[in-house]
Amino acid sequence: MKRSIFLLSLFGASILYAQEKDSIQKEEIQLGEVSIVEKLPITVEKVTDKMLKKKNLGQDVPTLLNSATSVSIASDTGTGIGYSSIKIRGLNEQSINVTLNGIPLNNPESQGVFWVNMPDLASSTSSMMIQRGVGTSSNGMASFGASVNIESQNPSTIPFAEANISFGNYKTQKYTIQAGTGKILNNKLSIDGRFSKINSDGYVDRSWSDLISYDFTALYELNEKTKFRFQNMFGKEQTYQAWSGVDAKTLKNDRTYNFEGEILDENGKVEGFYKNHTDNYRQNHYFLSWLQDFGNNWKSNLTFHYTKGKGYYESYKNNRNLKRYKLDYLTSEKRNLINREYLDNDFYGFNLEVENQKLNDFKVFFGLSANEYDGDHYGNVLWVKGTDFKDKDFKYYNNRSVKKQLAAYAKVLYQLNKFELFGDLQYRYVDYDAKYLPNGENDLEDFRPFSDKFNFVNPKAGLNFKINSSNVMYASYGISHREPLRVDYENNGKRPTAEFLQDYELGYKKSGQLSLSANLYYMAYKNQLVPTGKLNDVGTPIRENSGKSYRRGVEFDANYKIIPNRLNVFGNITFSENKHDNYKEEVWDTDGNSSVKEYGKTKIALSPDVISAFGFEAVPFKNVLINLTNKYVGEQYLSNTEPADGKLDSYLVSDLLIRYSPKVKGIKNLEFSFLINNLFDVKYESNGYYYEGGYYFPQAGINVLGGVGIRL
Repeated sequence: MKRSIFLLSLFGASILYAQEKDSIQKEEIQLGEVSIVEKLPITVEKVTDKMLKKKNLGQDVPTLLNSATSVSIASDTGTGIGYSSIKIRGLNEQSINVTLNGIPLNNPESQGVFWVNMPDLASSTSSMMIQRGVGTSSNGMASFGASVNIESQNPSTIPFAEANISFGNYKTQKYTIQAGTGKILNNKLSIDGRFSKINSDGYVDRSWSDLISYDFTALYELNEKTKFRFQNMFGKEQTYQAWSGVDAKTLKNDRTYNFEGEILDENGKVEGFYKNHTDNYRQNHYFLSWLQDFGNNWKSNLTFHYTKGKGYYESYKNNRNLKRYKLDYLTSEKRNLINREYLDNDFYGFNLEVENQKLNDFKVFFGLSANEYDGDHYGNVLWVKGTDFKDKDFKYYNNRSVKKQLAAYAKVLYQLNKFELFGDLQYRYVDYDAKYLPNGENDLEDFRPFSDKFNFVNPKAGLNFKINSSNVMYASYGISHREPLRVDYENNGKRPTAEFLQDYELGYKKSGQLSLSANLYYMAYKNQLVPTGKLNDVGTPIRENSGKSYRRGVEFDANYKIIPNRLNVFGNITFSENKHDNYKEEVWDTDGNSSVKEYGKTKIALSPDVISAFGFEAVPFKNVLINLTNKYVGEQYLSNTEPADGKLDSYLVSDLLIRYSPKVKGIKNLEFSFLINNLFDVKYESNGYYYEGGYYFPQAGINVLGGVGIRL
């Protein structure tokens, strides 16, 4: 703790600044609204491809965003490769709207974002816009508490070929090749392609990852006013399950132990581990965009999208009641077995954006989105110990969910002297229906049929006050709603209700050699769905409505170019309070009778009061860059009841990056990278849950990644 205070004091005045130049020219085809978002009276932070590229040596997107304001991350494997997650202001992906070029990436049922299904996404990204608070409707139809809009790279205007290789601890390997045609066919067509393969054994026992992805993008420019863009992004992952964490005793004695895959004998002793206790999933995204300039400053972007996802968990189960699997005809005794739980889904729809930034004194934007998700859920049993079971095609549960969504918005900006007024009105419709398929009913499974419809109206308003060209003050107010998840219907004893949020933001921005931003926020919730601290049988947090609650805080970030292009210090810090007005929990006595216990004002689980990132970046010699980034996250309770035996300690972790980019004749760019993660070998846990005691996800100690990249 003393070291934490010292480093916070030393670097507390100190987001990343990159001084290298990209030799590949990219075609800009986005609507002007993309750049407008940065100037709106909302709390927003832009992460460029140069920032991402610095540490892109195989780790997932959440790890690459770790130094952003109010961001904290977690990794099941302990290395940031495999299953990783991100939180903004204490809100996880289920409350963060994530889009790729405006198209939703959140799974419609879980509303989570599974970064593991998009390996090496950073290599295909031109920028990420992190928006804290309710923000603007154009950053996704379901923006609630925070949003991340990812803009993918457009094809290069000149031919190129690139290869990147990196290696590190835990047998980590990353191979990426990219190439582009430049403009061909009378300068009308350009095509880029990328293929990536990532492997890692993970820090936690057997938490290995085997990841493959590719990205194919083609841009056809019919003329100056009409452009068509096609993108196919594919990801395939196989990972060993590592979502159980470890209890406090095991954490102390064997912090890398993984309970998943245990094979127990008749006496309950571990006799081995099932090697195929894995998560298997593949996802194929297709996007087709038509960008049109109609003249008179009217422009539009129409994108059709389709995503096919299919995969399964394969698990070894010990001492299971066969009735749950509809196999009790084999024997009434409990048996070990191997099962698979399948997902097979289709997601499709369109997104339309229209803008005019010179309509008299107004800038106007309109949007319309519609999509449908069809998801099949079913399970098979592959083997039952001590029986002659052979019917591997038999489905012991089988159900389908259909979720339809429609959203429309209108947005306007009006300049009045030094004031810029902003208004945004969104309507959103959700139709969610889940039911059994023929012979798919299973009373012992969590799933129960449900049907729900929602009509949400989300207004937003704000203003900018331009003090001068480099100093701006802003204020905004927004309302947002969010429907419950599939698991909220499954795991709650009572029917969940939609969340309601009122978000107040007040901030200041300064640009120049010293860049500053400060922001006050107050997020008032009604029926916020918060984690109870428990997990379901596939590692998903169980949530429940919490009545009234709030998140409020102050955010600062600074970037000072002490010696431009030579020495730069940066930093951000968030102080917050995240509490329930009166948290209530249903409890049972020894006779099975239930009652409601009131805890009063308690902290929201997994919501730290302090989050900070700070450090420096220096160019001591030509073509040499050194970056030291420190990340501090305050303590967090694992449950909303503030249990003494369920708490994550605060931690301060430092990463050191060294990059060398020599100039070599005939090579456009050559880079050598060396990254030391957790420089001071801190033992810490970034995530956990609570079930009759705390369970924790330990993170790797000091480890290194080294890489080389070449561009021709």
